[in-house]
Amino acid sequence: MTAKENQTPRPDMAQPHRAGDITPFPAGKIIYLSPMPLPTGAAPVDFNQAIGEVNDAYLDLGGSLPTPFTWQFTLGIPFISYLMLAFLVPLIGGGAVGLYGKSFDVFLLVTGRMFNEIFVTMSVICFLYWPWRCL
Repeated sequence: MTAKENQTPRPDMAQPHRAGDITPFPAGKIIYLSPMPLPTGAAPVDFNQAIGEVNDAYLDLGGSLPTPFTWQFTLGIPFISYLMLAFLVPLIGGGAVGLYGKSFDVFLLVTGRMFNEIFVTMSVICFLYWPWRCL
């Protein structure tokens, strides 16, 4: 058996590159974004914690731990959705039926039944969804 003749060459890190150069290799490609920054004397700041690792050869973007906003967004959207669906939708539905039927008793009846139905359904959905979301 013979090896493939037209394999992609491995990138040479010792070779100087310019911003915009793209070097393909078997598992992907290296894109050179910009040359080394000019020294300014100011301390480097990474507000979004987007830089994972920095050394003399490369800069790894996106390799850091999640920021507080990421956790707030990840946890906040499901909780807010749950609360809105479990509590706000029954009130809106009961209010609409109550206005149409012009009766406070109808409003209470419809709101209570919608709350029971939606609350149980949302609880089951969130219970089944949450463990898989954390993996």
